[in-house]
Amino acid sequence: MRALFEEFGAEAEAGFDKAGRSPDRFTNVAAGLLDDWSLQDQVSLAALWTAAGEGQLAGLGDSSKPGLIPLFTGPHVRIVAHLWSDAADRLHQHDWTGAFQVLEGQSFNARFDFDAARDAGEFTLGTLKRRSFAVFDPGHIQPVEEGSSLIHSVVYPGKPGLAISLRVVGQGPKGAFEYLRPGLRCPSHRRREASAVQIDLLSQMLQTDEAAYAERFAGLSTPQDDAALIRLLDAAAFDSLPLPEEVIEIALDRLPEGARVLAALDDIERSDKTRELLGEHDHPKIRAFICALFHSESRTELSETLRIAGSADPVVDAGRALSALVVDDESGELPPDYLVQALGEAALTGDIAAAIGAMRAQAADAPLMDAHSGFVGEVFEAMEEAPIFRCLFKA
Repeated sequence: MRALFEEFGAEAEAGFDKAGRSPDRFTNVAAGLLDDWSLQDQVSLAALWTAAGEGQLAGLGDSSKPGLIPLFTGPHVRIVAHLWSDAADRLHQHDWTGAFQVLEGQSFNARFDFDAARDAGEFTLGTLKRRSFAVFDPGHIQPVEEGSSLIHSVVYPGKPGLAISLRVVGQGPKGAFEYLRPGLRCPSHRRREASAVQIDLLSQMLQTDEAAYAERFAGLSTPQDDAALIRLLDAAAFDSLPLPEEVIEIALDRLPEGARVLAALDDIERSDKTRELLGEHDHPKIRAFICALFHSESRTELSETLRIAGSADPVVDAGRALSALVVDDESGELPPDYLVQALGEAALTGDIAAAIGAMRAQAADAPLMDAHSGFVGEVFEAMEEAPIFRCLFKA
């Protein structure tokens, strides 16, 4: 394994030199090399296990975060293996150029455009819009350019998954950024500064006195300028701290497009909940639905995403997946088909009353019809408060 990547890395370094050491030109070089080498036929998780056991992966460079395994570190080129299981990457752009290739598993990928409107310190407010959605199978190669030309999100519906990236550092001040829907750009490595201390103090206060927590949080929020206030709210969202009503009112009153900022910060919870749900479910169709929810901002996008992902009947697949996610039934019994259909219809059309009416007409004599009718209405009311289900409430 080590010899393979030393040879591959040396050829990549030569290709980078031939391209005039231009990061922009290396994108095509990297994609071409990955295509020529067909690594999906040579590299696997099993092979990585063997190589690790033999000590072949030692001393190849530091990993920046869990799930990244360095395979080659040269003067300019790096080759990195990406391990996937229940992860859900927030929307992001890269500060490197090159390409990545799926080796094992299947990945859901969406690309986005960001229309910037206003800077607030290290943050930028604007509008995000999904440009495309695709499913990548083993062997697929995705060229990567630094900066906002590739804003994307990646989730693997099956597990495990494995991809590889071939990269060089970018040449411009474009940076690595994350994006929170519907429209906030943030540095991938947040500069929390004083907010780190503030969050630690607020976390302690929340555990001892909720009323004092709300009062202190509002007190910290009031004197902040726009950037500092967003930084504080962003740090709180990352630590899963609730925003008291007083703080929400301050944000709405003080921040330009405050409602958009607050909605964007909910996207952090959305990513966290996606990872949590993926960790709880193994059925392929349920996992695919969870991934589709993550990638969609509206019912239209959700229907499109499910079809691209291979769903022959999005209504039924959505209904069965929602049944697994929201029906608390320890007996293990499957919900009746009419309830599955109603949940799916309500999810993809947004007309909850019509879905309940159709269910009653279809199974008028069902013994639990009144309870199930009430359940459909109640569950959609509850889901409206959860960011993970946000796309179900927008056409």
